[in-house]
Amino acid sequence: MGKETVLPGEERPHSHAVVSGTLWNYSGAVVASLLQLGYTAYTGRAVSAAAFGAFASALSITQLLGYFANAGLATTVLRSRELTRGLLVATVRLGLLSGLVCFALVQATAPLWAEVWNAPETTGLLRVLGLQFLFLPVGAVSAAGLRRLQAQRAAVLVETGALAAGLLTGTLLLAAGWNPLGLAATSVTTQLGIAVLAGMLVARRLPSPGGRTGGRPGRYRELAGFSGFLAGHQLAQYVTNTVPLWAAGAVLGPVAAGYYSRSTLFTGLLLTTLAAGLTRVTTPALTRVRAQAPEPSPEARPPGGREEPAVRRAATDVLLAASALSFLPFAFLAGAGSGALRLLLGPGWDEAAGLVPPLCLFSAVAVVYAVGLSVDTVCGSHRRMAAAQAAAAVVTLAGAVLATAGDSLTLLALAALAGQLGGLAVQMWKWRGHGVVEARRLWVGYAVHAALGLAAYASGAALSRTAAGLPCPAVLLVLPAVGLAVVLCRPLRTRLPLYRVAAARGLLPLRVPDLRRSRTTRPQAQ
Repeated sequence: MGKETVLPGEERPHSHAVVSGTLWNYSGAVVASLLQLGYTAYTGRAVSAAAFGAFASALSITQLLGYFANAGLATTVLRSRELTRGLLVATVRLGLLSGLVCFALVQATAPLWAEVWNAPETTGLLRVLGLQFLFLPVGAVSAAGLRRLQAQRAAVLVETGALAAGLLTGTLLLAAGWNPLGLAATSVTTQLGIAVLAGMLVARRLPSPGGRTGGRPGRYRELAGFSGFLAGHQLAQYVTNTVPLWAAGAVLGPVAAGYYSRSTLFTGLLLTTLAAGLTRVTTPALTRVRAQAPEPSPEARPPGGREEPAVRRAATDVLLAASALSFLPFAFLAGAGSGALRLLLGPGWDEAAGLVPPLCLFSAVAVVYAVGLSVDTVCGSHRRMAAAQAAAAVVTLAGAVLATAGDSLTLLALAALAGQLGGLAVQMWKWRGHGVVEARRLWVGYAVHAALGLAAYASGAALSRTAAGLPCPAVLLVLPAVGLAVVLCRPLRTRLPLYRVAAARGLLPLRVPDLRRSRTTRPQAQ
């Protein structure tokens, strides 16, 4: 007999666990963002644009190798149906091997990269940053293990505490005159802290190596093959997103790279918070839904490799939630972010502040695209992932060529946005053809959340102009418009995509008639 069909009402305990984990991740991310903003404000005044441009270039190289060092092992742990000591030991051993290779490679090639970027200080920065590869794979796998074991709180506390220690170390070293080497020491200290603390906690939480599978050695060839594809895909994704920065540094100079990197760092705080928080929670959650989906008979199996209704519903809910959580805050930041960055960094960064609006649009789309990649990762579709990433890479590269020809940082930011839109378009096209999501509900939800984002942008722009003392007659209309929208939307709230998702998962008082009936009836076999 097949597995028992899960009722919509029975999803409530699991949904609450997902929400609890998400809240812990976002709470830690808020603390981390505040720490990063304070650190950014300090380094913006203590480190010159040219020195920070050299650091950004060095950091891009180590981040590039970081995808090889991690080798997709953390994602492999997150999507594992059962986490055992054998699997964890195998991933740690593979991570240590890849980390040592990356460490040796950075130490050997640091002078060469300094010549490429025409920045002698890059040599020392790279050699210090290279030390993190001795700890990064172990920390990433151990933190993923905590999340796979539903220990979200422990993982968040470890990562936030290690980040605080790293930022404190960097600040003290910069104040002592280690400028800009103190910037590089921040990453090393953070990764060391995560590796030690997360490794100890996950080892204590795993069951003892008893039974038939608890201590069974991992299958290294199979593990390396799957994680190798993920590493290659993540590497391609990182290269695609970093092409504009490299183009700015290589063609427009280190000062332009400093402007671009400061803007991406500012918007990237929220981008990393949203994308990492969602994927770290939804990847194991979708894995569980897919594992619990009923196994139909060969005659009743959906044609063309289509996913089961429960999986399509869960994937659509995750993507709708991602669109609401990214479109609205990034739209507000697009309106208010330029003034906020000028205030944060002080004088001399006006060109960086002007890049905030297009980079906010890029970040909003990037969050949805990243969550879509996690959906394809759980569903095991390498072809869909490769096709979407190839489209993003081609569009970004073509846009970067045009931008450098026009000597424009703004065009570089728009090239990054165009690349993410290209990847998202291919994702949605492939999903519709293979029955991965409920396509119509997803498209309508994206459109509704984007429309609400326009109101958020207007509010952010009005707030920014008012705070700067600039004339903004429209600000007088903001509060009445918001009040009117609340009054009008209250009776229509059950039509909003995010509300319907939360209600269907039992996270809100259920007042949608069709959803209420669905909780009391068992879905029929497909």
